[in-house]
Amino acid sequence: MRKILLCGLFVAVLTGCAGPQYMGSGIEDLDSPEIFLIRDKETRSGFQNAMVDWLISHNYKFVLAPDGSEHDLDKLSLEYVGLWSWDMAIFLADARITAYHKGQRVGEVKYKASNNFNFSKFGTGEERVKSMMDVLFGKISIDEVNKINDATKDENSQDDIE
Repeated sequence: MRKILLCGLFVAVLTGCAGPQYMGSGIEDLDSPEIFLIRDKETRSGFQNAMVDWLISHNYKFVLAPDGSEHDLDKLSLEYVGLWSWDMAIFLADARITAYHKGQRVGEVKYKASNNFNFSKFGTGEERVKSMMDVLFGKISIDEVNKINDATKDENSQDDIE
């Protein structure tokens, strides 16, 4: 009985210390399309600002559309949502960016940081969003971004997107 309890405690500790993870797949076979970025009024404005900064720095043409807009079938439509949580400080806990083209989902990247004992969840939200955009547009793979994330998981910085 004691061995079972110790094994269960060990598994709980390991899962409680898991760091943030990126999941999903990038966009394939689209040559520099114009972007139709649909605002999410429930998500903090810094999330959209990070996406816009990324699009500008990578020379993509884009249009900002209000929350609830229909997709522009001739453009690459991007939808996003970001949720923050609190654990000694605010941090980006859950995020998703989804790309649609001609009415079909063509890519989606998710980010998840559990509210646990791992301090790597406190990385800057802006950098998390930009990493998601890197994956979505094929600049880096999911495996590569997770390796980078794992390598920097000991850094403690407060989330700065407002």
